[in-house]
Amino acid sequence: MTEFVLFSGPAVVYVIVRSRGRDPSAATALDRIGASRGAPSDYGWALVLLAPLLAASWLAIALAPVGVVDDPGVTIARVTSTGAVVGVALRAVGEEVFFRGLLGGVLVRRLGFARGNLLQAAAFVVPHLALLLIDAGMWPIVVIQFAAGYALGWLRHRTGTFVPGAVVHVVTNIVAGLVTA
Repeated sequence: MTEFVLFSGPAVVYVIVRSRGRDPSAATALDRIGASRGAPSDYGWALVLLAPLLAASWLAIALAPVGVVDDPGVTIARVTSTGAVVGVALRAVGEEVFFRGLLGGVLVRRLGFARGNLLQAAAFVVPHLALLLIDAGMWPIVVIQFAAGYALGWLRHRTGTFVPGAVVHVVTNIVAGLVTA
């Protein structure tokens, strides 16, 4: 829950500030961060990304050093209870709100898709670099997270909303958590 608030907080502030600025419309501000349900076809694109992201997640976990994924100190989210599922889901949604919705939206508008999406994917990896402090052999997970961040940024750009990407992110994290449980 804490991660959800931390990641979503800046987007809430952005919407409030934009709603009181030059364009006093919360709807416009929400649209700028991609906070809309999206069209049914947007979820079709999300399904296209789901299989390769699940496969990449499994591969990254399989390539992790022996014993690291089983170490209780490792921050890979394990799904062992309903509370853990909710926590994993909220964290993923919060990350999508911040990285793809707010940050990706601003960067892509200002720098264009190629540079903006690359930067948001790089920013997405930064908090995940802590995995390398546990074991440098965790680098495959970091590479996969960068690729996932880029792909989810592409989905956000393609659909205009972060919601389908949030669904993919939640499902991928829950499956990864079940695999490591």
